[in-house]
Amino acid sequence: MSVMATESIDVAMAIAIVATALTLVCGWPQLRRIRRTGDVSGVSLSTATLGIAAEAGWLVYLSGEGLWSAMPESVLTIGVDLLVAVALLRAGARGVQAAGAAGVWCGVLVGSRFIGGPASLAVLLSITYAVQLAPSVWTAWRTWCPSGLATHAWTMRLAQSVLWGAYGALRGDVPLLTLGAIGSAASVAVLARIVATRGRRPLIGAATIEPAAADALLATDACPPMVEPAVAA
Repeated sequence: MSVMATESIDVAMAIAIVATALTLVCGWPQLRRIRRTGDVSGVSLSTATLGIAAEAGWLVYLSGEGLWSAMPESVLTIGVDLLVAVALLRAGARGVQAAGAAGVWCGVLVGSRFIGGPASLAVLLSITYAVQLAPSVWTAWRTWCPSGLATHAWTMRLAQSVLWGAYGALRGDVPLLTLGAIGSAASVAVLARIVATRGRRPLIGAATIEPAAADALLATDACPPMVEPAVAA
């Protein structure tokens, strides 16, 4: 093995370690924000529940392939997504649609493993990140004031997506390249929405509230009911 190849492997391993760490912690800023403010405006419950379903699919795949060392990450990620989902429900998010979507997707993933084998499940897992993050982008962009979104959470998600894409490039792994591209695009879209609405005044009914009251609400990161109510999808 050449020195260059060895260095590439070392770099890839370092990238994977950092990306794994970011994957595990990127949900905590969102959880902390929900618990601190009770604000769920612009936050998608479906992304949390679909994340649980996706990681369940990964556990089925990893156990079937004997990749036991990769399983703790999925287990810990399920724990974080579950905590975020519970926090959203306690803050008033409606969970029937999100739970239904997660149940269906989990059934599709697990069913594909037993019907089509590991290859079939691997194909679905390569696009599961898109299925998981699409509701977040949709909810953020349809919410007038997505004040519940944690900027740090999406910044870390962007960083870990870029790193997984880089790891995939070094390893020649197309699914990881796909994951990196999808995660990066979704993160940029959500961050762009946060920036675009940063100075937006909250609305009650059809009217903008008084500037002083709006400033007070913005200072606490809480938006009241709006013309288009922010429903966590």
